[in-house]
Amino acid sequence: MAFSFTDAFTQTAIFSGLTGRFCEKAFTLAEVLITLGIIGIVAAMTLPTLINKYQEKVWLTQFKTSYSILSQAYLRAYQKYGIPEEWGLPDDNQEESCKQAASYLLPYLKLAKDFGQNDTRSSHQLPVNYLGLNGRKIVNNWNGWEAAHYVFALANGATAGVSGTGLLGKDGVGDRYLIGIYLDTNGAKGPNQFGKDFFMLYLNTKNNSPVITGYPKWWVGKNSCSIDSDSTSYWKNGGGCAIWLINNGNMDYLHRPITEEEWTK
Repeated sequence: MAFSFTDAFTQTAIFSGLTGRFCEKAFTLAEVLITLGIIGIVAAMTLPTLINKYQEKVWLTQFKTSYSILSQAYLRAYQKYGIPEEWGLPDDNQEESCKQAASYLLPYLKLAKDFGQNDTRSSHQLPVNYLGLNGRKIVNNWNGWEAAHYVFALANGATAGVSGTGLLGKDGVGDRYLIGIYLDTNGAKGPNQFGKDFFMLYLNTKNNSPVITGYPKWWVGKNSCSIDSDSTSYWKNGGGCAIWLINNGNMDYLHRPITEEEWTK
């Protein structure tokens, strides 16, 4: 078929008309920049919240995983040796007592490394200082990992230490023989802060059965796990957060003060 000048002119006119209509609906450079600016502002406002929620989920998962691992080991040690009061741990030598307690637990744990007796205070590379829940450095009545007599790293990345053994007082039902456990759920990594990645646990008993608890309840009040505390002592600045986590399964204390009513439930 022959192609005429008229046909070419007609097609050019149609193409020009379509192009014109397309151009009328396109975004201008200013509109694109304004849209990108709005997206940037929204992202800047929401991204920190999303990151914080994700990080909180990580801390919570790390705690629950480590707690489960230690609980299973404690249960198996109980099945073989009975409750801690029956383990024959020496009362007059805390270092030896903690070492012996660790020897009952370690066979039932999958370890990344056994640091052993905590003599050098440095082989595990854990920080000397920790922050309290309120962000203030813990400086009163706590010697950090120096108080852990036997330290070991779990395969899931957590580091734990046996910090003490013995009768630690009454909790309303009589004296309890407890074994103290320090737990940093991500090892030497940050934030190294009570209530986030560091917790104080106890191998405890209930009705002569093994349970892992936080602080014995009589020791603590709401200030032991509340962001409105202004203390630099560990028992009033996040030292009791394990109790809240074990009983409630969340980290609500990171977002608001815990009331006395909530704490005593």
